[in-house]
Amino acid sequence: MSFPTGGPGAGLLLLRLAVATRLLLDSLGGALPLWWWLLLALLMLLLGLGLLTPFAAAVCAVYQALSLFNNWASAGPAPAVAVFGALALLLLGPGAYALDARLFGRRRLLLPSDPFKPDS
Repeated sequence: MSFPTGGPGAGLLLLRLAVATRLLLDSLGGALPLWWWLLLALLMLLLGLGLLTPFAAAVCAVYQALSLFNNWASAGPAPAVAVFGALALLLLGPGAYALDARLFGRRRLLLPSDPFKPDS
């Protein structure tokens, strides 16, 4: 998984925030059981921080797809766009401006100049 910086990293940050905002709008729209509210709040937090992003994006895509098929006539195109956004985030990764990049990002390996020479 790559963690792009600069413009692409900022774009991925905005994509994470857009998917989290869509979840927020979905949670405000109707009477949901308490466990749904907690799940959506946890997903919004994970996406906002960029923590466990592939997992959170996959769960968001499934949630949005279920809401799309559940409310096909009244929902309009918004859940379909949200599914595509979550899938794009799942495939692209969190970007450099995420906790995932800090925890699982690139590491620098320092190799000895002569690997066969014993350390003294």
